[in-house]
Amino acid sequence: MKIKMEQEKKVAKKTPKPKRKMTKEETKKKKKIIVRTFFTIVAIIIFAIIALIANDYIILDNNKKTNLVINNKNVTSNLKNDLIIEDNIIYLSKADIANFFDKYIYDEKQTKQIITTYDKKIAAIGFEENTIVINGSKKNIYAHVIKKGEVEYLPISEMKDVYDIEIQNIEDKKVVTMDSLNRGQKRAIVSSNIPVKSSTEIIAKTLDRVKKGDSVIVINSDKGYTKVRTENGKLGYVKTEKLENEYVVREEMTEEKQVEGKINLTWDYFSTVGSAPQREGTKIEGINVVSPAFFYLNENGDFKENIGTRGEAYIQWAHSNGYKVWPMFSNAEAATKSLSITSEIMNNYEKRQKLIENIVDACVKYKIDGINMDFENMKQQDKDMYSRFIIELTPRLKEIGLVTSVDVTAPDGGETWSMCFDRHVIRRCSRLYCIYGI
Repeated sequence: MKIKMEQEKKVAKKTPKPKRKMTKEETKKKKKIIVRTFFTIVAIIIFAIIALIANDYIILDNNKKTNLVINNKNVTSNLKNDLIIEDNIIYLSKADIANFFDKYIYDEKQTKQIITTYDKKIAAIGFEENTIVINGSKKNIYAHVIKKGEVEYLPISEMKDVYDIEIQNIEDKKVVTMDSLNRGQKRAIVSSNIPVKSSTEIIAKTLDRVKKGDSVIVINSDKGYTKVRTENGKLGYVKTEKLENEYVVREEMTEEKQVEGKINLTWDYFSTVGSAPQREGTKIEGINVVSPAFFYLNENGDFKENIGTRGEAYIQWAHSNGYKVWPMFSNAEAATKSLSITSEIMNNYEKRQKLIENIVDACVKYKIDGINMDFENMKQQDKDMYSRFIIELTPRLKEIGLVTSVDVTAPDGGETWSMCFDRHVIRRCSRLYCIYGI
């Protein structure tokens, strides 16, 4: 009897209590919550779909200021000063030209001009006359340097020949494009109407739309997407499969080197009163460049040559043996008399240009391959102006396919012997061959 009662108690413990029935009011409330949750989820899904669809059609074109695209890169955020467009002339500040084109651009106080160099050009442009001097030739243009406050602006749209660029002003889109003509460019045709996206993500902003048959500039392709630039100057991504008939607008231009590999140069020194050595019938093993002492700066600061018939025979001998001829140009005679002779030329823009013209004329006359600058014994304070001379000389020689090489002494602390050279600038300024000697 006792055992049976205990079993009945155990069964009673296992049996769940009956659930309380929900009132009509609670049931109604629960249904409302379910319905509300359902419609909220549906609304979110619909909103996401609408946003995704709308994203394909809404084009973001809200440039508040003119954007600048240089070689398929939007550099607007890197500008030190805003781009200025006045009377259809595009102006870029001197600071921005220094950043993007010519690190060594500078104000020439004596002539009240700005001097800029780039690859094969040196140009001088003033603040009043609508003219520009490029590689010694004067040219009329439609603008000059202007100042806005303390900022100097150059009319870059009038200087396309200097920087070897093509410029397009897309006014209605507030975009200016600048493309270097020595860089390769490819285009492709769009096969259907498609959006140009800000990224390759599924949900990305639409920056522009292109139509079937439109041409776009091809920048690069990766993982099924191609970065392009549209006719509106917009940079973005499209599916690679939507492009066809890719073609080359222009090939990448590579600089041809006179000497491949290591340069092995030998100086062939002879005095200013001597004659070029006779080398006919001989050969110097292990060299590829010769530097005879053909040119010098005399005690009056004049450019002089010491070539004659024996020098011309020397050039023929060198070329017949496959050697390049980079004659030495020395200031030793001038420096022996006074350090001020070289200093006066280096610190005067017009005298530097006259000397450069003499060098160019001599190189053309004798059909030589370059110049080996061997200036020594200069004032330490003229270090920057000697660098300016090399910066200005190099593009003039490069324009006619010649090399500028520079001799500098080994660093030893001597003010007029070693510290008169800015080796870093000379090495970098204009893609120079630099030769170090003592």
